[in-house]
Amino acid sequence: NNLTMGNIVDGKFVSDQGNTFNVVEQTCPGRLDTMKRAIILCDVLYQEEGGDYAVRLNNMLKVLTKSPVNSSEATDESLLVDDALILSEFWISGGYMNMMITIPVKQNSKQPHMINLILDDSAQEAGTYSFSLRHNAVGEVLKTDGDNKDMYLANAYVSFPITDIITEDSAKINLSLKSYKVLSGYIISSETFTDTIEINYTKGAFEQAPVSKSSTSSDFSLN
Repeated sequence: NNLTMGNIVDGKFVSDQGNTFNVVEQTCPGRLDTMKRAIILCDVLYQEEGGDYAVRLNNMLKVLTKSPVNSSEATDESLLVDDALILSEFWISGGYMNMMITIPVKQNSKQPHMINLILDDSAQEAGTYSFSLRHNAVGEVLKTDGDNKDMYLANAYVSFPITDIITEDSAKINLSLKSYKVLSGYIISSETFTDTIEINYTKGAFEQAPVSKSSTSSDFSLN
């Protein structure tokens, strides 16, 4: 039983750890070869000649991939809208900054939200990189009067490639974002605050595990 993230290369899944999986059985709907990056849940059946692994695919989740944007080049104001979200998990693997985010969305709405990672390139110090995570909710935000019955919480995975930005073997990463406040009992308040995360990045450190920022998002309720 294996849960892992990676890229689809020539129809095969290549994990962030560098293992190649060939899907020989599948118990879930969907096509993995239509995705660029994904999280998969699979059973490893056996190792093939050449080192690849034959797997039974039990579930798959699409991962959005977007390149970070330099702050000096972010001329489109829609990229800089700073609506709140919940950063449920955050980790680095495979040369990507990976996140699971939780956002309020309006019932039956088909309006896409925008997620962007902005690199502050105005006053960058050697070995230190400052990013801000931006969310454009296109008006779908929690109301301060508490009347949020028409809203529900949705999860999404997003990966930002950073190997072209961070060239050192090790560096310090600062990530800032506007977050909804999570109250006791996993209730999300309409109150927001600015959160800052600091991590030490090591190139090729696939063993870095997700950093949990809050409880399981499926347990959240709106306030």
